[in-house]
Amino acid sequence: MIDRAGPDGSMSCPSRACEPGVRILGVMRPSGHLAYLQMPAVVDQRFVARAKAEGSPERRFRFTGDCVENSCPQWTGERCAVADEVVSTVVVAIPTKLAACPIRRTCRWFAQSGAGACRACDQVVADVGGTATYRSRLAGPC
Repeated sequence: MIDRAGPDGSMSCPSRACEPGVRILGVMRPSGHLAYLQMPAVVDQRFVARAKAEGSPERRFRFTGDCVENSCPQWTGERCAVADEVVSTVVVAIPTKLAACPIRRTCRWFAQSGAGACRACDQVVADVGGTATYRSRLAGPC
């Protein structure tokens, strides 16, 4: 485990639900890969309403915010189950250099699983609908 955290000891979750106060980490491309924003934009209630009016925002965007650990159904008591799932199931065809990511320094997935989580991260869609989501397999959103 890599020991990294923000100045206050906080960690960032790279896959939060769309709600006021979180930030947009990136936009999903038609290719199925995430285009990271250089500076994640804060989401307000107006954005949430507009995004939800067009369907599940988590299908089109990835959001980041504080990792809430025990308040998250994905937390095992010691680690993030989503990070473990991502590293074990997402196939990365060719190991490449890591994409520029604005939260890597404080990212829970990176701290927990290192570069493997980063290489797979841009392929994670938080909500693809139906039963084929990590949400349904792992008990709920972060």
